[in-house]
Amino acid sequence: MNYSRISIIGISGSGKSTLSRRLVKTGLPLFYMDQLFWKGNWQAVPETDYLREHTSLIEKPDWIIEGYVDKKMSDRLSRSHLVLYLDYSRFLCVWRIILRWIKHRKESRPELPKEALEQFKWGYLWTVFTRAERECIEEAIEQSNPKNLIRFSNPKELESFLKTEFI
Repeated sequence: MNYSRISIIGISGSGKSTLSRRLVKTGLPLFYMDQLFWKGNWQAVPETDYLREHTSLIEKPDWIIEGYVDKKMSDRLSRSHLVLYLDYSRFLCVWRIILRWIKHRKESRPELPKEALEQFKWGYLWTVFTRAERECIEEAIEQSNPKNLIRFSNPKELESFLKTEFI
């Protein structure tokens, strides 16, 4: 199937950025929400600024946008031809956050400013463990009612889908 606007959503540590880098072979331009949210050394961009930039991005005809979504950005899901929701277990996501901290505590992730090194924070780990971000994601889904949302509960489900749709 031909998808020209793809959203990749899920809680922190679910693998959104990793998946998006795999899908770039579709030829679609890739946009990371973290690049809208953060500048420098984890300095938050004012909400009005990143929401304005988000609106500009989703008006483009073609894209892959990965990252956090809440009700304020739910129009991204409405405009998507395909929404991939990585709704993985808390244990997998916490484990990935720990691995990410080990890997990127001295060198930033590709989707972040070079000064934004991973920091180990118990509060953040607790947010991931309790899947606190999930409530906002679910509200965005409910508000936007996307046409083609596929929810994956584990990486094997995602891999099976990718083999049939993208490989």
